[in-house]
Amino acid sequence: MKKNISVTFLSLLFVTALVAQSANNPDGHSLFSMMPNYAVDKYSLVKNEFDQLKILVPDKKETAGYSEAIKEGELEVCRFEFKGDAKNQPSNLLILRNFKNAVAQKGGELIFEDKFYQDKEFFKIKQGGNTYWVKIYCDGIGNYTISSIKEAPMSQYIVLNAGQIKSGLDQEGKVAFYGIFFDVDKAVVKPESAPTLTAIAGFLKANPATNVFIVGHTDNTGDFTRNSTLSKDRATAVATELTTKYGVSKAQVTPQGVASLAPIAPNDTEENKAKNRRVEIVKK
Repeated sequence: MKKNISVTFLSLLFVTALVAQSANNPDGHSLFSMMPNYAVDKYSLVKNEFDQLKILVPDKKETAGYSEAIKEGELEVCRFEFKGDAKNQPSNLLILRNFKNAVAQKGGELIFEDKFYQDKEFFKIKQGGNTYWVKIYCDGIGNYTISSIKEAPMSQYIVLNAGQIKSGLDQEGKVAFYGIFFDVDKAVVKPESAPTLTAIAGFLKANPATNVFIVGHTDNTGDFTRNSTLSKDRATAVATELTTKYGVSKAQVTPQGVASLAPIAPNDTEENKAKNRRVEIVKK
């Protein structure tokens, strides 16, 4: 009974520490402060503008009861080493239970916990308008690692110029663009689309006799009817941006949506689905 009281007391202390933001721990992970008696492993710190994180999610169709999902965005990884008395090192259960409680206090949710190995849990947190996917891994000797992805589109730094766009249209009759961004299930063009829109507008204004379809494409996730509407709405949003903000003539651009009817890869992986989610300009 005494041991249970001690564990409960430690849990309360750890949860209080974990819920605090990294303003109290600038060298650690941005979502959580460190547990007591821990130090950041400086060599483990990873902060990538755009990367992937593999998340386990429940799946009744799979023999193991789970499947893998790949989440993309801003990656942050940090390992924490236990620096206290080895006789008092926290168990995996204590660490994971604390994170589960801390995430709940943040309004997040547990996505999956590995009950076989009992060494990792996966969470989803919505905070400040952002969505985070979090993996907590314990190594069994008191240390733990926080890996997270903040959902965000990739910045498209390499953009086709007007000459390359013209060459693509002349050779294939169409050019695909992956630098035009929307939130999930939304048709509002995001600000980070500006470099690609600037390139398209530059080509169209330099070639005023060229008229094109602006074609929206989706992957096959969700309802086809909804995707048909969404792809058309996104194409319309791009055409509107080009004509109202970039000086393109309305006569040059006609929006059209084809949903998932023209894939360039099988819709069998997240990577292939990303290839199918695109905007094309097609020469009339």
